[in-house]
Amino acid sequence: MGLLDLPPRVVTRILLYLPFTSIVICQGVNRHLQALISGSPELQYYIHLKISGLIDNPLCDLPVSERLNRLLTRERYWEALDFNTNTIVDIPFRIQYFDTKLSPGIFYGVTTDEEFHHMQIPSILDLSVKWREVRAKQTIIPSGLCVHQHDLHVLVTTKPRTVYTSATGPSTGHEIQVHLNQLSTGEPHPDARRTVITFETEGNFGKPRVELGCAGDYLLMILTDVAPRNKPDEQVYVCEWKTGELKLRFSAPFDSYYYSLFLNTQVFLLPNKRTGELEYWRIPKNPSGITPHQPFFVLSLPRLRPNNAFLGLSCRAEPNPGVHSCDASKPFYTDSRHAIAIFIIRVQSSESAQPMTHFTLFIHRSSLLQCLERFSAFTSLDDRPTPIPYEEWGPPVCRWFNSDPTSWLATTFGQRYIAPPPRAATEWAPLTLFDFNYSGVAKALAAERRFAEARMLDEDGQSADYSPSSSRFRTKAVIQSLDPLDDPDHCFENTVYSYLPCTVRTSQGTHFFDGLLLDEENILGLRTDGEECLAEVQILYYR
Repeated sequence: MGLLDLPPRVVTRILLYLPFTSIVICQGVNRHLQALISGSPELQYYIHLKISGLIDNPLCDLPVSERLNRLLTRERYWEALDFNTNTIVDIPFRIQYFDTKLSPGIFYGVTTDEEFHHMQIPSILDLSVKWREVRAKQTIIPSGLCVHQHDLHVLVTTKPRTVYTSATGPSTGHEIQVHLNQLSTGEPHPDARRTVITFETEGNFGKPRVELGCAGDYLLMILTDVAPRNKPDEQVYVCEWKTGELKLRFSAPFDSYYYSLFLNTQVFLLPNKRTGELEYWRIPKNPSGITPHQPFFVLSLPRLRPNNAFLGLSCRAEPNPGVHSCDASKPFYTDSRHAIAIFIIRVQSSESAQPMTHFTLFIHRSSLLQCLERFSAFTSLDDRPTPIPYEEWGPPVCRWFNSDPTSWLATTFGQRYIAPPPRAATEWAPLTLFDFNYSGVAKALAAERRFAEARMLDEDGQSADYSPSSSRFRTKAVIQSLDPLDDPDHCFENTVYSYLPCTVRTSQGTHFFDGLLLDEENILGLRTDGEECLAEVQILYYR
């Protein structure tokens, strides 16, 4: 008995264990398999999930046929970028333009020293907006959300205190409290054994800032001083938020770290501004293990010219690893493994009249993890590992662009990136969306080949509607060449190359915004009052 002698449902179950690329290949074996695969909602749903970089939500009880229909509809709208419905949200409080953030489905920000506001992005079926307020008894410093999996709101507060007095004056320390709340209720989170985690700054801190990261059950905090006098060391903490157990703690020289990036639930990356390197750190599995005080793997960014310096190294990749949807109404969610990481890099050049030059770097999270396999000989648990030069690891998996000073981190989600409007923009213009999905690139290249073949047939007198205006053959622009980075200020020592491919699409309509944010389902356009305070948010719907 061969495979095709089995009942169709059995063949379908067998094929579902194959990689989706193998299923696509099976469609070309014979007509029987082609008809079975193309006619099976289960196989088509599986294939399109993988192509789109999505994961099925087991909590959702919708039939597979309905899940497939919603997935295909969603992808068509993202392809068309036709936002024919929008809602405008007024801001009933003053909040700085750059103090707002976007977590999947939640827009939020710290509005005063002791107030935090957030709203759930309204759906197209219910456009009502409900702002919620959280008040604290101490000064709030940057907060974070982990809504999809844990319904978790991490609120960080600080309280200054005098540590000691010397001949040079008093030394100021701060008590940092990490409040673990449930976002939906505002109450202490029921899964947290300790709903408030307290620690103290080391050294003389003027104004502490905490950068948060969350992956699975781990919470990462980078404590820095943003108003330094004595330039105290930065402190890095990793704890298990449900138990409050401290898993990792170490210090670094002032001005080393500012942002973090989880690669999986055990490994995180710290961009080091002082060295221009991407450091890999591992969270110990048990508290009795040896606590690392140095990274175990290091990638170098392109070398700067002498007398140049990195002024900023910020990064983000959404969603975070270990995040699973807890919303049963959503049939699928984004696969964090293939999300694109964005790095906004600010460089001071001795040859430039500008205060700094901005670059944007894109790398798949999966590519950063694969570097561990490609260069496994460079990992080290004892001595500091030898950094791998950018020329060896970077060009095939990176894409560099010059960027505007207004670039934000929250302009990426999954494998998509929405380009922010130029600072000098004064007219309405289409939105530009970059997509780093490899399957999307292959699809666009195939469409270009079909269009080229169709034009050749037209020239031979066999005409058909294969014109560029035909929606059936409308293709996206593809960036796939080995491009040198435009470096007019001579920031880098050598020419920087990158050839991570992506597709580029512009929206059908025109818009005018001061800033843009992107999450799993929405594009948010921001408008200011002319004084860098947010005046309104416009939500663009593709559904």
